[in-house]
Amino acid sequence: MSALAIAPAVRDAMASGAAVVALESAVITHGLPKAAAVDAVRQQWAACEKANVTPAVVAVFDGQLRVGLTIDECAALAARADAVKVSPWNLAAAMVRPGFGGTTVAATIVAATRAGIRVVSTGGIGGVHPGDGQDVSSDLTELARQPVCVVCAGPKSTLDTGATLERLETLGVPVIGWRSSLLAGFLATSAGLRLSVRVETVDQLAAILARHWELGGAGVVVSQPLTGDLALPRSELAGDEAPAARGPGRTPAELGRLQARLGDRVIRANIALLERNAALAASTAEALRSHG
Repeated sequence: MSALAIAPAVRDAMASGAAVVALESAVITHGLPKAAAVDAVRQQWAACEKANVTPAVVAVFDGQLRVGLTIDECAALAARADAVKVSPWNLAAAMVRPGFGGTTVAATIVAATRAGIRVVSTGGIGGVHPGDGQDVSSDLTELARQPVCVVCAGPKSTLDTGATLERLETLGVPVIGWRSSLLAGFLATSAGLRLSVRVETVDQLAAILARHWELGGAGVVVSQPLTGDLALPRSELAGDEAPAARGPGRTPAELGRLQARLGDRVIRANIALLERNAALAASTAEALRSHG
């Protein structure tokens, strides 16, 4: 049994030259309650199909790194209490035991690159946690290694966004603002940090991506802010004390505390940004077809 399994629909789309977008699945297993997670998958799926782009949900499923789960399989994954949060460091072990897991941005990038997919959609990327700067997501490492475009709503709101932006710059990873000169604030509209590059059209974005990769560059982050009617005020997202825990459980714990404090508004904003990011990722993937 091959370690990487690409779904027939995804393989056929790529063979025909059609655009494909990879979707991460840690949000299914560790980011949202089951019903909301499945709803989020359906909305991302619909956003991709509306642009005639094939969605490819990435996950560890039944002992394989799968590129292209069905919606029913996503629901089954969301229901598994033993599903683990999968990053590159524990990817092989997760495939052996328990054999099921939601892939972070980093692990999704690994799978997407091996499958030949250049565009990934997610909610928020990982980054540098508050503190001594030593607790850093492997999302940043993989972005520095692999030639992919990750469309997101900025770094997750519990992170040190300034340090994360600085680290991305050091790693040579451009952060491009989608119709905004400010870094998106995940659940908020803005993180209050200026970006040096913004684009207004997917054709501009695709041209930058193509040139970046032609020059040997690796990952690119596209920051899409939530609109004001969907976003939460930054003042409400601040205030939680950082937990003592470090490592892979830290972000889910922090987001869980945020959800407990602010209620369903966090879930609604999260689903909205996932759908919007999938739509932008799909348009970007389609535009890349004309840029080689």
